[in-house]
Amino acid sequence: MLSSNGMTLPENGTYVGKLTESSLSDLGGDTLESRLERDGYVLFRGALPRELVLDLREAYFKLFPEDLVKNGDRRTGEFSGHLPEGLPRHGVAGHPAHDFVRSETFRSFADHPALKRIAEGLLGGPVERVRRTPMRHFIKGQQIASRAHVDRTYIAGEGNDVLTLWVPLGDCPVDAGGLTYLERSHHDVSLEEVSRDAAPTDRPDDRRPITHDLKWLSDATHRRWLLADYRAGDVVAHVPGIVHASLDPQSDLMRVSTDIRFIRQGTACDPRWLRDWSADDGH
Repeated sequence: MLSSNGMTLPENGTYVGKLTESSLSDLGGDTLESRLERDGYVLFRGALPRELVLDLREAYFKLFPEDLVKNGDRRTGEFSGHLPEGLPRHGVAGHPAHDFVRSETFRSFADHPALKRIAEGLLGGPVERVRRTPMRHFIKGQQIASRAHVDRTYIAGEGNDVLTLWVPLGDCPVDAGGLTYLERSHHDVSLEEVSRDAAPTDRPDDRRPITHDLKWLSDATHRRWLLADYRAGDVVAHVPGIVHASLDPQSDLMRVSTDIRFIRQGTACDPRWLRDWSADDGH
């Protein structure tokens, strides 16, 4: 049984489907642009060198005490069952993720030519990378995951000028808590408000997430959640209007990922996204 934020999601064809796969070799025509418009996402297998991604994963885990990871293996990054004492909340000043997104190692990765090529191919022209680049880190047993939401809730501007590239920093099979997309939900412009009016929520004072109950949203919209076993090197591009969430990790493999965003060159950028990410910046 799958779950998200502790709420179960039945693993059957009524609720769950598979993401369609593509590769960088498919770029060059309008096929993937059409698919992005139709599906709201494009999953690129092996878009980045696997070893480069694992190098970044290892560099991140080296910022933690060695006993966070099983057998001291920071490259694989399995949870040892021991959380370091005194560690600040994820992503705030003093936490390794806060420092890491400001490092030259991370910035160089975010500027990899393959990522820019994907964005230019899907947005149909020159792009600029947005500076604010969130980094997520989910661990088995915490039952904390990204709630169902759309990116446009957090980004000012025209949706067709912005593209998110979700990059798992390491292997991320379904049981490690990867990202899941509500099938073609970007075509239903009323879905967000209609769902928010009735949706169960564990954050009643925050209207930005739609719900923490993925099964409820699937029942309400008659749409499936699309999944994949992600591998180091995969990249998923998605539009700001598609509903997505993440699953609870059920394996020791820690899920680390980043959201790298691009805008069309010359487009005004949301001023909230001109600074480096911090988990307590309210965005």
